[in-house]
Amino acid sequence: MSPTLTKRLFSKAGLLVLALVTLLLTIGVSQLFKGARVDLTQDRLYTLSDGTKNLLDKLDGKATLQFFYSEGQTRELPFLRNYARRVTELLEEYVLASNGKLRLEVIDPEPFSENEDKAAEYGLQAVPLGGPGKEAYMGLVITNDEDDSKREVIGFLHPDKERFLEYDISKLVYSVVQKSRPKIGLVSTLQVNGGYDMMSRQPSGPWMSISQLRQMYDVDDLGTAFDVIPEDINLLVVIHPKELTDRTRYAIDQYVVGGGHALIFVDPNAESDQAGGGMMGGMMMGMGGDKSSSLPILFKAWGIEMDKSKVLADGTLALSVGSPSGRPVRHLGILGLNEQSFNSDDVITSMLNSVNVATSGAVIQLEDAPTDIEVLLHSTKNAMLMDASLFAMLFDPSSLYKDFKATGTEYPMAVRVTGMVKTAFPDGRPPEPEKAETGEDGLKAEEEEEEELAAEAKVNEDETKPVKELPAHIAESMQPVNVIVVADTDLLTDRLWVQKNNFFGQDIVQPFANNGDLLINMVDNLMGNADLISIRSRGQFSRPFDKVSELERQAEESFYQKEEELKQQLAETDAKLRQLQATKDGEDVLVLSPEQQAEVERFVQEKLKIRKQLRDVQHQLSKDIEKLGTQLKLINILAVPALITLIALGYRFARRRKRYS
Repeated sequence: MSPTLTKRLFSKAGLLVLALVTLLLTIGVSQLFKGARVDLTQDRLYTLSDGTKNLLDKLDGKATLQFFYSEGQTRELPFLRNYARRVTELLEEYVLASNGKLRLEVIDPEPFSENEDKAAEYGLQAVPLGGPGKEAYMGLVITNDEDDSKREVIGFLHPDKERFLEYDISKLVYSVVQKSRPKIGLVSTLQVNGGYDMMSRQPSGPWMSISQLRQMYDVDDLGTAFDVIPEDINLLVVIHPKELTDRTRYAIDQYVVGGGHALIFVDPNAESDQAGGGMMGGMMMGMGGDKSSSLPILFKAWGIEMDKSKVLADGTLALSVGSPSGRPVRHLGILGLNEQSFNSDDVITSMLNSVNVATSGAVIQLEDAPTDIEVLLHSTKNAMLMDASLFAMLFDPSSLYKDFKATGTEYPMAVRVTGMVKTAFPDGRPPEPEKAETGEDGLKAEEEEEEELAAEAKVNEDETKPVKELPAHIAESMQPVNVIVVADTDLLTDRLWVQKNNFFGQDIVQPFANNGDLLINMVDNLMGNADLISIRSRGQFSRPFDKVSELERQAEESFYQKEEELKQQLAETDAKLRQLQATKDGEDVLVLSPEQQAEVERFVQEKLKIRKQLRDVQHQLSKDIEKLGTQLKLINILAVPALITLIALGYRFARRRKRYS
């Protein structure tokens, strides 16, 4: 560079021009690479999963994401501020990946502002921060741009649920934007839609769990006798499949093998089954009659089994119920599942607190299972499988304890089955059952025929619609099946999870367990398309300092080793003192001998020496951590300038070499 050019460059005008050029370059680069991202985190935490990208690509409409975050109220809470920044960055990724279908608004609901009123109107939850009147919002509202009534809200984005943040957002976006509600096909032999309560001898309303489903989805009651499941069914829910015909079981088999998702509830002793006389209270079963249900042929094809003659008893999870003596007694078959009973890695159960079940069975994986099993709910090891007959005609739950002996095994109560399977009916569709002419069999056959005719009439109620041919037989699945099997139907009944109160003529429902949440989570998860299911949980955003943890672990090991050494020497000194004491007699017993004094003195000196070593261990630990921190700071401060300097020197060296070559 010539001296004249150097002089001009470092003049006031030159520096001003250089600053302007730098500013323009910065703006140009930021605009040119506006959508460019480089995610260097281990689990690519700031990159949307392929499932989310596919889901956004298929959106039918547009939506607005409103992130309410009290930035001014959280200035002294760096943990919350950092999480809010990560949420904002993730939402910005959604907007970028949506190709204009999503819009983001970040709103600070300051106290006594219109935005705070807006947040309250959406039902967002303000979290108290400790100071008088100090609260913070951090919720998300997703609204369909074409239909304001279609809206989903996350009241508060809790940092503990960060692993499922992408799944939750994707699920809500999908729910808001989709134009038609998914359809559930419901098969139940229980009175889930209301009926007659044998206990109260009054008409009963629909189960709250099923009412919840009807609020969120289109639920089509398929009856219990059918040859085929309609093509527009997105999810099949089967509750207590008791005494189904082979043709109905075949239809379920073909639906699953053909790629349909299913949620199956079976039970070794369904308390709401009114076979034989109905219930006699919470702790007593019905008076006789088979109350069990299962799908053994289908389960075998799926690689699982549920012994309907066995009820799961758990001495740790047992809940207290009334007894004939009037005092509460713990019922081994009525269980209160807690967080230790849930699969913390699955989005269905990870955020549940409690689920109550009654006389549940256990779902066991077969040894030669062609599928993979993921346990969602399980017992403790203080459990065993007891004969279901013990729970029938049960007047005193305490009588169960005389036969209870824990096996030390955790029994699965709900599992997810995935994998490739073959049909349970290799010979194809079962033939029509032969009609019985007389007696009870004849009446039963007539009832089945009437039921089949009713189902057929329902399918063909539109006379202009041509009758479709039955679909072709499917021998094996073309894609992995996705089925959840739960070994209890009673968890869906109201008495195990909701309390109803009458308030000025209206029924107010107050849940006291998460049974309803469990059902909705399972349906949401199975209902979602493969993209939504594939999202599941992300990696952990918080990263512990592994090197520091390793240093602490080594220091602890050294500390405990020295401490153990000190204890050992103390024991040896004590033994030696007692040995010296045993050699004395008379008045000498009360006075320390010179040997004893020497031994005590030696121990005291040794103790001081070891205590000093312990302090050195702690001191060295602090020094190592401080040294590590200094090294990291130096790397952060000097790495980038050093890299730029090396590049500049390399460029200069290359030019000089080219000039003189």
